[in-house]
Formats: sequence, C-alpha cells, structure tokens
Amino acid sequence: MGSKRALVVDDSRSARLVLKRLLREHGIVVDEAVSAEDALEYLLYNKPHAIFMDHMMPGIDGLEAVRIIKSDPDTALIPIMMYTSRDGGEVYLSQARALGAVGVLPKEMKSVDLLAVLNSLHLLDDPNSANSTASSQDAEPVMAEAEPLSASREIEALARDAADEAMIRLLKPHLDQQTQKLRASMVSELRTMADQLNNIDLRPAPRRWPSLLGGALLGMLLSLGFYNLLLADNGTAAGSGAVVDSPTADSPLNRQIRDALAQQRSRTDSEKNALLRALEWSLSRQGQFGFAEVPYDDQKLNELTALIQSLHQGGFQGRVHLTAHTGQFCLVQDERGSMILAPDALPAADCEVISSELERLQRSGAQETLAFANFAKRQPVIEGSRIRLVINPPRDNRPQVDYPQIDRFLTAGEWNAIARQNQRIEVRLTP
Repeated sequence: MGSKRALVVDDSRSARLVLKRLLREHGIVVDEAVSAEDALEYLLYNKPHAIFMDHMMPGIDGLEAVRIIKSDPDTALIPIMMYTSRDGGEVYLSQARALGAVGVLPKEMKSVDLLAVLNSLHLLDDPNSANSTASSQDAEPVMAEAEPLSASREIEALARDAADEAMIRLLKPHLDQQTQKLRASMVSELRTMADQLNNIDLRPAPRRWPSLLGGALLGMLLSLGFYNLLLADNGTAAGSGAVVDSPTADSPLNRQIRDALAQQRSRTDSEKNALLRALEWSLSRQGQFGFAEVPYDDQKLNELTALIQSLHQGGFQGRVHLTAHTGQFCLVQDERGSMILAPDALPAADCEVISSELERLQRSGAQETLAFANFAKRQPVIEGSRIRLVINPPRDNRPQVDYPQIDRFLTAGEWNAIARQNQRIEVRLTP
C-alpha cells in the first residue's frame, strides 16, 4: 500500500483522534488542523491527497472552507469529504456537493462506510485492502492481540478529554462568581484605604527615600488602574467614554500618601532594595515605544520630570539610568524600497528580514527629542538635588519576552506583538 496523506480538520480533539486512528489502520499518514483557518494556512505549504472537513467550527465553518479551497486553483483538485455529526439528510449532502465536496461521512460511521469512502477518495492502493488486512491479522496473531491495547489507550485519552471538558463547564460559573466577589472585595478594601489616608493626622517627619518610593509606587498603581476602579461605581466606568484624570505626582492624594508613608519606621537594606526593584519594574513596564518612534520624546520627558521631582522631595540621592531596548521586528520592503512592518496576516516565515532598530537609534538625534536632550544635559537635572540622569547606549540583546520558534502557523502580527513588548525603556535606580 502506498503512503497517502490526509488532512483532518475538526475543532474537537476527540473526533480528530478517532478518525486519525481509523485512517492510520489503513496506512494513511494523517495531519491535523483545529480550525478552518489553520487548514487554509496548512494548504499554503502542503498538498494532501484528501481532506476530511468538519462542518460546525468557530470562525470559518466547514462549508465556507470548502468554497475557499475549491476556488483556489492550487487546491481545487484535492477531494474533500465532509466529516460531521450534523444530520441534514439529502439537503445538506446536496449543499456540500454543490460547493465541491465529494460527499458526507457521518462521525458515527461503520467500517464498511469508511472503506467505501477511502476507495472513492483513492486513498487505498488495493480496493480489497480489507480482505488483505484480515488475512494479515490471521497470519500474525501477535499483532492482532496488540491492537486492543492501542485502542484501549485511545479510549482512555478520549475519556480524559471528555472529563476535562465536563469539569470546565462545571467550574466556569463558580469561577466567574468568585471573580465578581474578589473584585467587589478589592473595591471595598481600596475605598477603606483611601478613607484612612484622608483622615491621617499629618505631622512633620524626616523624609526617607524608601518611604517616598513606596508612595510613588502606590500612586503609580492608582494611576494605572486602581484609581479608575475606585471611581467605577460613581458613574465613570471606562466604557462610558468619560475621561478620568490620573492623580499626578503633586496631587493632594499623592502628597498625603508620601507624607503618611514617611512616618513609618526605617526599613532594612533588603527592604529598601526590594522597594527599589519594585518601582523599577513598574516604571519599566510602562516604557514601551513603537516601531520607528523616538523613545525619549516630550511625553517621556514630562513623566521623567515628575518622577525625579518626587524622588528629590523624598531625599533620594543617586542616579536614574535609562536604557532603550529594541525589538526584533518582522519586516518587508515597500514599493519605495523602505523596510516596513509586515502585514499581520503574513506568515512569519515569509518575512524578508527580521531586524532590530538598534542601528537607527545609534544615529545622532534618533533616540531623543531636542527638549529631552537639553534636559538630560543638565547636571543636576533639578536645582539643589543630588540626582544624576544617565542615558545608556541602546541595546538589542535583552528581550523581556522570548521569541517563539518560527513555523508555518506563526504570523507576522503575532511575532511583531512580542517585538513591541521587547521595545521598551528600562529604568534603573542606584542610590
């Protein structure tokens, strides 16, 4: 029997396993796709001898996939058999054939049905393969005894999959309910914290920079989401389109937080270091800049000025290090010969080049605006402070997120989404 290849397209893992096992019994090599979109991607690089297509799938359904495949000259001659549990009778069969399918194979099929289908698809070199298979089983009883063990493992795998799906359906409502309770509890705790801070009796106290950093970190958390969460029940939900101003470093709320935290007892060196790392992490998480953008622009200048001012007010003395890290982008050439971001739907394997913007940022003036450059030249950056600003050379060898292995399913959009996360400004604070 020659080696024939079939593609099984079905979003149900158990259905794919069942058909895959049956086809392998007849010496057919089986590839799998979990959706019509994956199948169309697969067909760009592979040409199987036949396709078994499920009907009901998320996204593009089976009948629409048949129409697309049959309209492409490169794939139009591949026979397609609908493999579905849908009970549509002659109407469904006629609809499938009108789009180009050979026929319909029910998932609750008999072995005789499968043999007839395989013969019609020319997947069997010998039409009497069933008899030859039976003869070979009689001649080799040892192999015949081994088959039930393989089938048993398949059944166990299917049973586990069914149990997992049932467990997910059972737990999902409870998990959703717990999520709502957790959100309500978080809102309540944050309201209580805000009320306590508003009622604190503020007294002059020596400023300590670790406490200031704690206040700045808490203020940043509020500006990045928790502040809006507190206001959500007062009619300023994000979906309403209303704009809520985030508290700045000099707002009354942030001043109260800083002064209140300044009254805490001195922390140990390890606690100071942990607090520094937490603040660095929070600042760096918000430092992404886009492809072909200037990392140190006027917006970053405003944010940096507010940060350094807060550090100075808290008595921090040391250096603020900034390093621009570039991502590795999937690029193609436009009609003018310039390299641009590849279309999101393009396979990552078809990128003309995968390159970073390190060379661009190393050119004079490409890393910062004029206003930022003038600010960075001031030493100290704030009059009367002992804070120094250090702009390090750009780097491209420290990705924050690892890049995936490029295969036929990975798209340029998925690759560049990771590159955007890695294209960022890293902040380091050294006392």
